[in-house]
Amino acid sequence: MPTKAMGPTGRAHWSKGLFLFSMAVVFIVGSGVLFGRYWIGGAVTEAFGKTPASGTVHVFQFDYYYEPRHITWRVGDHVTIALRNMSDTHWHEMVIGRGFDTVPSAFGAIPTQFATDFWSGVPVTISDARHVDNLVLNKAVATFVGEKPNVATGGDFSPTLQPGGSINLSFIVPNKTGEWKYGCFVQQYMHYMAGMEGGITILPAH
Repeated sequence: MPTKAMGPTGRAHWSKGLFLFSMAVVFIVGSGVLFGRYWIGGAVTEAFGKTPASGTVHVFQFDYYYEPRHITWRVGDHVTIALRNMSDTHWHEMVIGRGFDTVPSAFGAIPTQFATDFWSGVPVTISDARHVDNLVLNKAVATFVGEKPNVATGGDFSPTLQPGGSINLSFIVPNKTGEWKYGCFVQQYMHYMAGMEGGITILPAH
């Protein structure tokens, strides 16, 4: 390792090598503090997002991304999505679907919601709803346990959570194999455009 040299005044003078080494350490530590959660989250998604998940799947909403960013399910498995809004300031939703409805803009077509709603025709038990701004059911077959959140109309199935809000969605994974996406389209679709989206892979039953 580079060493310090003593100057004529008795004070330590940093050698060029030691200075560069120290700056590299500062950069690495600083980057870890700033971006560590994002990198670690991505590594966790990469490691576990390809393995079929059953039981409770915790999905956390941040500004403006989800963790995990990919989930794999298998047809016929019983799953509970434990959705939690970790933001202190923003409302977030979770919509699951395929394809897009769009509106034109100067920057090209902007996605407004999914064209196909994953939850259409799916029986789902909704429980432990806390600080839910509204819940759009669309064509889901819903059963409520405990306090019923404010049910709204219009658009795909989507729970919109206030800061600190939570809700559990329990269901049997339907025979809708292939690739799906989930996203947040609040604030005129800006959350989705900012990167608040993820992917779901549904595998055939054993």
